[in-house]
Formats: sequence, structure tokens, C-alpha cells
Amino acid sequence: MAHLVIFIISIFGLTYFYEYIEDESLEMFYSLFHFIIVLILYLMSGYLLTNGIDKFQIKNYCAIAFIGILIWFLAFINSPTDLDWKKGNGGILWLLYRIYISGIETPFNFSDNLSIWSKNSNINLAVLLILSIIPSSLQALGGFLKVWK
Repeated sequence: MAHLVIFIISIFGLTYFYEYIEDESLEMFYSLFHFIIVLILYLMSGYLLTNGIDKFQIKNYCAIAFIGILIWFLAFINSPTDLDWKKGNGGILWLLYRIYISGIETPFNFSDNLSIWSKNSNINLAVLLILSIIPSSLQALGGFLKVWK
């Protein structure tokens, strides 16, 4: 549920202000700010949703990563070399995956200077996989900090 709320905040809240930024350096700064806010939201969601009395269990935080890795794997099996879903070549699962990770990927789509995409499709595949692991890792860190405290 926290993943959905952060997705909505990132897509419909923070992206709204990009249309008012005309300077390229401000756009890059705001993209970094947007990304940091999303990271903090994942960290805080793990902190707030963790019961401070229970001991820390990493398996409680793996749902986002597991779902993301599963969709990534299915998309990779369906279309291992072409990530472009617009061509209609069976890459529709990549579209579904990009929607799933769009909350954390969105800040990199507005500034050309902060693009995380390369011309090498293997690097892009790795980046896409990492983007599904980051939210769970931050939620686990937030939960660990609450239990450790």
C-alpha cells in the first residue's frame, strides 16, 4: 500500500512542478530533489509501518522487490533484447514494469543531464532490476532503524 501512495505522490504530486521549471540547471536540481524525496518516503514508510516491539525480519520488506523482480523476469523472458513497448513487439510487460517502478524512475525522465539510460541494453536491464530493489531496501532500512532504536 505504501508503494502505491508513494507512486501517487511522485507521479501526480511532484511531477506537477516540472512544467514551471524552464532553466536546465533548476530542472536537474529539482530532479535530484524529487528523487531524494521519494527515497525518504520509502525510508519513512518502512519506519512508520514497522512495529517497534517485534524483532527485525527482512522478509517483511521484500514484497515490492519480489513483485518487481517477478515482473522484470517475465518481461525479460517475453522480450529480452528490446525494451521498447511502443513497437508492439511483445514488450507490453516492459510497459507494465515501467509503470510499477515509475514512482522511483520518474525523476530521471525529465532532465537529460540526469538520465539513467544508456545505449547498452544490458546496462538498462540491470538499471531496471535495481530500481525494483531500492524501495524494499529502503523500507527494510527504515524498519531496522525503528526496531534498533
